[in-house]
Amino acid sequence: MGDRPGVGILGMGSYLPPEVRSNDYWEGRLQRRDEVQRRGDILAIERTAQGGESALPRPVAEAMAALGDDDLFRGARRRHVLADDAHAADMEVEAVRRALEDARVAPDEVDLLLVHSLLPDRLNPSDGPAIVDRCGLSRAVAWSLDVGCASFQPQVVAAAALLRAGVYRRVVQVCSTASSRFLDYSTPASTGFGDGAAASVLGPLPPGYGLLGHWQRTDGSLREGVALAPVRDGAPQRRWDRCAGPVRLATFDPAVGKLAGVQGAAFCREACLGALEDAGLTLGDVSLYVGAQSVGWFVDACRRALELPRERAVDTFAEVGNISAAVNVYNLQRARADGRLRDSDVVLSYSPGAGLTRAAVVYRWHEPHSRARGP
Repeated sequence: MGDRPGVGILGMGSYLPPEVRSNDYWEGRLQRRDEVQRRGDILAIERTAQGGESALPRPVAEAMAALGDDDLFRGARRRHVLADDAHAADMEVEAVRRALEDARVAPDEVDLLLVHSLLPDRLNPSDGPAIVDRCGLSRAVAWSLDVGCASFQPQVVAAAALLRAGVYRRVVQVCSTASSRFLDYSTPASTGFGDGAAASVLGPLPPGYGLLGHWQRTDGSLREGVALAPVRDGAPQRRWDRCAGPVRLATFDPAVGKLAGVQGAAFCREACLGALEDAGLTLGDVSLYVGAQSVGWFVDACRRALELPRERAVDTFAEVGNISAAVNVYNLQRARADGRLRDSDVVLSYSPGAGLTRAAVVYRWHEPHSRARGP
């Protein structure tokens, strides 16, 4: 596997709030989308913003058809919800503590904490200082590394580069989503999201293990498609300081938002093939695919676009919903607990993020038998 020093994941941890919300919560609250709603709903990609029928690529069309006629929930059955009196940092702290325990790394051995919170408890400072304090990371500096739902992959790439350069010895990355704080639960889009956090500890590994390759691009022309923005009178606002409306999942351009979904599987294939080329590998080398599960059909569409067998993809959308960038580590844990992730397996991970950023990494898993634990 080569003699290049390995750098990668030493341990993982995740946390889902104890409150579970089933589909019964929406009974009597929602109705099937009418045609006008479909035009403005960026998740309803089967219709264009002008009301016509979208020409869906085969992987997307087949994955959507496999879900059946589930217009309200789109494959979601359960999702975890953060309590009203809890904080996003509570989830992140617990995930980091569990990752440190799994890695057998002491808090004072950590040099750098990379944080992405969707939404953080405050606009500024980030949740990083709270995590440092509560987890006892007495020697660490906290950085925000925010690429939206695509934050995990850039965090891993940045951590690996800093570790290989000898700048730091141990790095912790953590991603969380408190989507319940920005959803309007009277809208169909609210059914597919859950709350949660996941973290990993990164450090040196044996040669040939860890991060092998990556591919990342931002297409700023698609930035208006998906946003978190203040909403007033049903419309997203561009000025934070002039709007008293709540922060909501919104779009400034429904057509662009829908395009990101229609082209989602193609974007995934482009990024994944780029990362594999960077690693000197092919799709035939991939043992496991994990990545964003923004809607119920997304993982399946990506798998189909990559022409991977169903058993090589991890999909927990029905159980936890869209948990944003936290899903990558969470699903790696699930695969490890189920015996689907073994030493030397090649892992391919892809996520898109609002902006629009697409990011993929290729990783060779290192699994000491003593730490084969699940979420």
